Amino acid sequence: MSDGTRALETDPSVCYRHPGRQSWVLCQRCGRTVCPECQIQAPVGVHCPECVAETSGGVAWRPAHDVTPLAKPKRRRQPGRVRSMLAGASSSGTAVASQTILVAYAALFLVGLVTNNLPAQWLGGLPGTAWQLWRFVTAPLTYPAGLDISILFAALSGVFWWLTAPQLERMLGMRRFLGVVAVASIIGTAGMLLSGGAAFGLTAPLFGLFAALLVEVWGDPRARTQILVITAINLLFALTGGGLPALVGGIIGGAGTVYLLQSGPSRGWKPRTPVLIIAGVCALLVVLAVLRGGLPVL
Repeated sequence: MSDGTRALETDPSVCYRHPGRQSWVLCQRCGRTVCPECQIQAPVGVHCPECVAETSGGVAWRPAHDVTPLAKPKRRRQPGRVRSMLAGASSSGTAVASQTILVAYAALFLVGLVTNNLPAQWLGGLPGTAWQLWRFVTAPLTYPAGLDISILFAALSGVFWWLTAPQLERMLGMRRFLGVVAVASIIGTAGMLLSGGAAFGLTAPLFGLFAALLVEVWGDPRARTQILVITAINLLFALTGGGLPALVGGIIGGAGTVYLLQSGPSRGWKPRTPVLIIAGVCALLVVLAVLRGGLPVL
């Protein structure tokens, strides 16, 4: 093993196989940090791919305390580290997806100021337009623009996204991050349309990410407490702007997506089974929202 690889493995803030991804989960056998993609459910806890390979092929399973660690176990992240990371502390890796979403959100808001809110009219989740299926994904990118209090609410959503989403993308990985954002957006938008309201803004995907992260760190009491506190603070700001169905839908979408993806292997499911379940739930809610709003008259 090279010196560079050993240096990465001693950093408790990143996955030992993917140094650009944050994680709090440790392999129960060797003590190395593993990201969601590298986590494999074992008879006792989560293990890394190398430990699973070493104990497979007829090798008898031994408890973790009987196995000589491959690397020195790392101390769990202190609460201050968790808080600083979620507040925008620097970390390795890029966050292209979250930054692109924020740029698109800001650009569409500015365009709305000078076009009488055309982006919100064509992309937002408006009652009676649920049959235009793209709105379930694009609604979070829009916000009714005006020279009034809407600027403050739009800016707060953007700031919270900027402070949290890039770090969550680095931890979850781009593919899982985009999956959580998409599912939370669809369910949140469907929830608003089913309640008879309009869906705008980053509330659904933002709280979907918070919920996904909470599932990831649930086994660490200190990290869990920090995420709950940060979520509660954001919840107070979000409720002042309304949109409770979008908020609840985002939480359900984010938590449900990560939970199903994590628990699938331990249940003996095929890799596509959690994806099919998630897609089925989203499709059902979209159909209900379309029926609730009425089909277009041809």
